[in-house]
Amino acid sequence: MNPTPSRLARLLAGLVARLAPRRARRTAGVVASALAVVVGVSACGGIPVTGPIVAGPAVGSVTEPVFEFTPRGPVPGADPRQILSGYMQALRAPISDYRIARQFLSRGLAETWSPETGVVIRLGGAEIVDVPPTTGEVALSYTFTSRATVDGLGRYREDSEPTSRTLTFEFTQENGEWRISAAPDGIVLSTAAFLETFSEVPLYFFDPTGRYLVPDIRWLAKRNSTPNAELRALMAGPDEWLRQSVVSQFPAGLTLGPGGVVIEGSRATVDFGGDANLLTPQRLGLMQEQIIATLGVAEAQLTAEGLPLVVERPEVSALIDPQPDGAVLIGTADGFGFGTSSDIVTIPGISEVVVELGATAVTVARDRASAAFRGADGSVYHLFSGQEPALIDDRPSLVAPSLDQFGYTWSAAGEVGGAIEAFSSDGSPTGLVVDGLPSESEIVSIAVSRDSTRLAVAARTAVGSQLFVFGIVRSAGVPVKVGQPLELPSSPGDITGAQWVDARSIVVTHELVAGPDSATITTVHHLPIGAPSADLNPLPGAAVVVGGRAGVTGIRAIADGMVFQRGGGGGWAETGMLAEFLGVQQ
Repeated sequence: MNPTPSRLARLLAGLVARLAPRRARRTAGVVASALAVVVGVSACGGIPVTGPIVAGPAVGSVTEPVFEFTPRGPVPGADPRQILSGYMQALRAPISDYRIARQFLSRGLAETWSPETGVVIRLGGAEIVDVPPTTGEVALSYTFTSRATVDGLGRYREDSEPTSRTLTFEFTQENGEWRISAAPDGIVLSTAAFLETFSEVPLYFFDPTGRYLVPDIRWLAKRNSTPNAELRALMAGPDEWLRQSVVSQFPAGLTLGPGGVVIEGSRATVDFGGDANLLTPQRLGLMQEQIIATLGVAEAQLTAEGLPLVVERPEVSALIDPQPDGAVLIGTADGFGFGTSSDIVTIPGISEVVVELGATAVTVARDRASAAFRGADGSVYHLFSGQEPALIDDRPSLVAPSLDQFGYTWSAAGEVGGAIEAFSSDGSPTGLVVDGLPSESEIVSIAVSRDSTRLAVAARTAVGSQLFVFGIVRSAGVPVKVGQPLELPSSPGDITGAQWVDARSIVVTHELVAGPDSATITTVHHLPIGAPSADLNPLPGAAVVVGGRAGVTGIRAIADGMVFQRGGGGGWAETGMLAEFLGVQQ
């Protein structure tokens, strides 16, 4: 059996394929990372070929896993503490369903212990203490600090503050050797071991228009069986908070066939059960797009029990991670547009209007044909290029507006109990339902993702600063409600804003008083949705930060009228531009 190619090799091959002419390749515009989570589900007897599109369970073939790290098994004569230490080391090797880790367990526990229930990620070391046993001959407690976990579906969750956890292990002797006789399911890994053992997994689903592919991040232990697990996770559908906002083309009941998933170079072959023959070529083509993006390959051949399926791909492939096409947008007392070190490149039909109305916050559509802005009077307006602006919202204390691809302007009153609303271009409210915010919240900022499927909301609440991401639910493009929120970790200080960096992450700012002179600084944090967060260097004073092109490197900030960009070594570098505010391009 040939070894599974590395993710890097697959991505490089996919990139090469993207540079080839369209007719010489079977896919366009798709490069994605490639890992997904194992979801244990059972197969159904048949699949519907009519009715709504839903994700369904699947069972695929699993090859023998291979993992580079190979720990030692139990050493003869080891005492309970040494057994526990060896067990913790062995959790870094998922080879053969954690075969080595099971050697540290008693015969009965080795058969029932389940590592797939989740991961607790440990910060620093652990304290091991003798405690009274309840079922075994000896018991030890294992106490450590953790801030993040991964559940049985591969969903990463990070808390705002580290918490202490204590696990208890019982021991018994078998054939004169100590073994663990009672242990919690799941595994514990240090941060470094977790990043070595698990990989970040973007599963891709369509936005309701089919124009974009939206990532849903999971984590999966590195194994040769990963491609099969990726497909099972993809077929099982998106996370609950996102489920009503994206579309999966995989019907309920579809299963992987005996051939499973085989990847050779940049090409994948995916074998489904015989019921896949009932699906239309058009639907199979959309499934193929999801598969190519999730596996990170250039091509995917679909078969049903080994026989090729007729697949019809869409004329235009869906976009992954849409990016702004211009430089940073800046606003001054007498100008607005894309900033350079020496000039402002204006946007015809928009720049002159937002300057005339004294705009203090502007969001420009991706095609530059429209904008939403907050004027000097505090009201929110919508503007089509070359036309008169339409008053959208004149409530008091409005935050900076956002704009989606359907032309709806999102606005929120930045006061305690203030509501979020979406307005059509003529100022008609949609009656948006937002149930997930804590009562008496004060909204600080709102931002719609560039694929228009998610809404980020920064708020001050009774328990402090909080950041939420909602899935946007639409009817014929009209936003009617948002789903239950996913809460992202917060940081010390007063939250002041949040903006999308790319399709997978948000940059958030907090004001903090620090230092011997009690100076105000702005802390900056990069928060991937479903992945570890990172603290970026702070900025002086009350700074504002926006996302741009090229992920984290495209982040721009304004502090004391100076525009900064990400510099070498992770710091901030002056751009030479002066501005009163930064705009956002969708």
